[in-house]
Amino acid sequence: MDVQLPLVSKAWQTIKTLLSGQAHISPDRDSIEGKLSLKEITQLYPRNKPIASEVEKSLLYNPIRPDRQPQTDTTFTSTEPTAELSSELSSVLSSEPSSVLSSKLGSVQHPQKNSQQTNQNLVTATSLTYDSLFIGRDIQRQKVIDAITRWKNNKGELTAVIGPFGSGISSFLNQFHYQYHLKEPVTYLSFYHAALSTKEAIANLCYCFNITDEPKSITAAISLINQQDSHIIIIDDLHKLMLRMMGNYQALVTFATVIMETRQQHCWILGCETYVWHRLSSQYSITNFVKTIVRLDYFSLLELRDVIQCKTTNIGLRLIHEANEDAEKTAFDQLTKQLHQVSGGHSKLACVLLFNALTEDPNHPLSIEPICTPDTTTLKQCSDEDLFSLAELYVHGGLRIFQHAEIFATSVEQSSLKLEYLSRQGLLKAHYSKQDFAQHNYVITPTLTRLIATHLVNHNKLYL
Repeated sequence: MDVQLPLVSKAWQTIKTLLSGQAHISPDRDSIEGKLSLKEITQLYPRNKPIASEVEKSLLYNPIRPDRQPQTDTTFTSTEPTAELSSELSSVLSSEPSSVLSSKLGSVQHPQKNSQQTNQNLVTATSLTYDSLFIGRDIQRQKVIDAITRWKNNKGELTAVIGPFGSGISSFLNQFHYQYHLKEPVTYLSFYHAALSTKEAIANLCYCFNITDEPKSITAAISLINQQDSHIIIIDDLHKLMLRMMGNYQALVTFATVIMETRQQHCWILGCETYVWHRLSSQYSITNFVKTIVRLDYFSLLELRDVIQCKTTNIGLRLIHEANEDAEKTAFDQLTKQLHQVSGGHSKLACVLLFNALTEDPNHPLSIEPICTPDTTTLKQCSDEDLFSLAELYVHGGLRIFQHAEIFATSVEQSSLKLEYLSRQGLLKAHYSKQDFAQHNYVITPTLTRLIATHLVNHNKLYL
């Protein structure tokens, strides 16, 4: 059954813009009717300005809470850090290039420096998921629980959770921080700078245990870490270790050796992007050392339906004007099916496309225009050189200008122009440093990760 969603004049879109306090986004000259350019998607999320609209907060930023839980048998869903937190962390990244490890979820603090501590600014945090829920992921969650149980029974092995960017790896991992923190010491940390020496790798791992007197050798580090009370250590963003710069290989070997030799005393759970994991496997045979590999993917149709239902429960969205529950349910199923087809199960992209279609009419409940599909013309116009840059940005989870210059053996100035050009096309989000332009950090736009990865694979720039 085809559901005819209500068409509302563009005047109401302007009204929505004014009500939400967001800047009006002028369509690109190349925009096609019924499509949304990648630049427009980038401007919709994440925003650099404060979010004024409750509808926007609910759809794009707020985690799924118990009062928004759908009436289904599933109990868990992937959510992402709030934009405010992401912005706060981004400012830390831009202003503190010496930082190596951070927590991705929680309040940002700078710990007191110790004279014996390495010159690093590290970020500590607490869990934000005390009021969030998950939908699906039951099989994957049980595998991690089983791995932790085996470790408690003195059969500890390394565990890896892998999945594409935007599939909810960070949120999935952080759930275990919340679940176990009252039972076992749990630390959740995230790489945002790769270690480039043995000393840096040891310092990062010692930081997990608040060790300030860093050991001088790998053997001493292993001995000292094994003397610490048993911990569950969750390290996210392992793809940062793939940074192809001088010294990285030895740092990676050091990191792997230490966690392998301490896996009986401590439970190490690692999060990594799928394509990066395969690269690590191909170059370093990392799968030979990891006992449990938990694979995530984008949401299925039913899972995405529950996500959208949770997100729209409290915003008063009505698809059918008549008070007919069956017709409303049919319309909602049709809507979520369309969103899944367009987004491929990428929940954040689906929510952005839904938010873009919302219209507010003072005389009627919140309704929507037809869903736009992403216009990938910008990607199709990229040169091979552009695509190679995007591929390196993807597998590294972002690059600073000087890192891009070293990888591509080019000048900092040329790399600056290349990355800024891609940012102006809407393909990257830039986090600017006030101290040094070479420290500007560029990442793949969060809502475009699936679209960009698919395009790179189709053009032989990413490999499984």
